[in-house]
Amino acid sequence: MPIKKKRCQICRRWFTPDPRTPHQVCCANPECRRQHKAAMNKKWRLANPDYDKSRAAKKCIWAGELDYWSRYRHTHPIYVAADNKRRHKAHLTHKSAANQAVMRKIAVGRLESLRNNCTDSAANQAVIARRLDVIVEYLFPNESAANPMGTDMRPPRGP
Repeated sequence: MPIKKKRCQICRRWFTPDPRTPHQVCCANPECRRQHKAAMNKKWRLANPDYDKSRAAKKCIWAGELDYWSRYRHTHPIYVAADNKRRHKAHLTHKSAANQAVMRKIAVGRLESLRNNCTDSAANQAVIARRLDVIVEYLFPNESAANPMGTDMRPPRGP
């Protein structure tokens, strides 16, 4: 008996289910399978809201009784070295991101002081202001990376 085609619940295209799984509801497309799995996981978590809490508590009790983590780290020095390296890199990345906005503010302030100190003539000020704006754009091309809040920290442009 041939297997009847079904319509995928995600992309709505017709597909032939795998004969071993007649209850299959989505096609073999990886994106459809990913979306279906996410929906099933969400449905299961809504039906079992306390699972994570009870499982975490059991794991803590088990690991604490057996002194698992200290023994594991003692017997796996390669893991310890890799984990320490990963945590150090994460710390440096976080520290760098936190200081980036402050460094940008200092640099822009210095460039603005250069702009304000040049008071020879109006024509020269306009040229200097344009050059400083180009320098600022060159130094900080990506506003979102330098300033995660999305606001421009540069002072207003002069005349």
